[in-house]
Amino acid sequence: MYEAQFLARPDFDRFPAYPIGIGHIYDEPNHLVNGIRYGADHYNIHVVAKGTGWLRTKAGSIELKPGMGFLYAEDQEQHFGSDPDDPWEVWWIYLRGEGMNDLIGEKRVGDVWAFAYDRGERLHALLQELWQAAAVNDMAAVPRHAAILYELVLELVLHSTDLDAPGEPGLVQAIKRAADFMRMHCAKDLPLQKLADQCGISPAYFSRTFHAQMGMPPLAYLNRQRIELSKQMLITTAKPVKQIAQEVGFSKPSYYIERFRLAEGVTPALFRDRYMKPDA
Repeated sequence: MYEAQFLARPDFDRFPAYPIGIGHIYDEPNHLVNGIRYGADHYNIHVVAKGTGWLRTKAGSIELKPGMGFLYAEDQEQHFGSDPDDPWEVWWIYLRGEGMNDLIGEKRVGDVWAFAYDRGERLHALLQELWQAAAVNDMAAVPRHAAILYELVLELVLHSTDLDAPGEPGLVQAIKRAADFMRMHCAKDLPLQKLADQCGISPAYFSRTFHAQMGMPPLAYLNRQRIELSKQMLITTAKPVKQIAQEVGFSKPSYYIERFRLAEGVTPALFRDRYMKPDA
């Protein structure tokens, strides 16, 4: 079964991206796309809801299961389809937007972006929301169409793991969740054991995997988040540097000042002074 809704492209052309069509394919064991290309600034996204499909990349074929999907960018030759023995149910979005380059960055370069996505409930809720919104095809609905698509793309960029990334997709997603937890709770005491327990692995393995995925050790990442939080407090409050250090999670103000200077090139006090007196 093929279900689709198509939207007229609005005259307003400054959206980062705008949906041209959204569709739903199921009970089609012979579904196949083989060799089609899109023009400049055109993309498509496919998200697997049920069953099994496949995707051909430059590195070989990937089996796609629920929780996985892919994005083809402009001028990429497309090869994908359903597994005849376990036909997939897949949602697709066809879209256009010059701003997609900035949104997805390097993920559009070279080959199709294959991903495993986290936050599946939210992603499928957005697909349903866009499907329902697409039934209203008039100018009053244009901002809503663009807004839903924008959020959906960001969900994929921020909460997906590349299928060709090193490591197990489930573990990579767990590390990303741990990094998000550290960012949002950076002012708290976060022992390495606690973070490793969240991922179900040993502290040593957590440290190695975190470093490989995030580009720095856990403590360096945590200190970076604390320093970023402290910068906001330095700018927006008159609290003493010692108090700020303690409130963002540094037990020793001297260590905070040292880390801040290494990261920013100045002490916290000088950073605040320069911000408050930019011409000084």
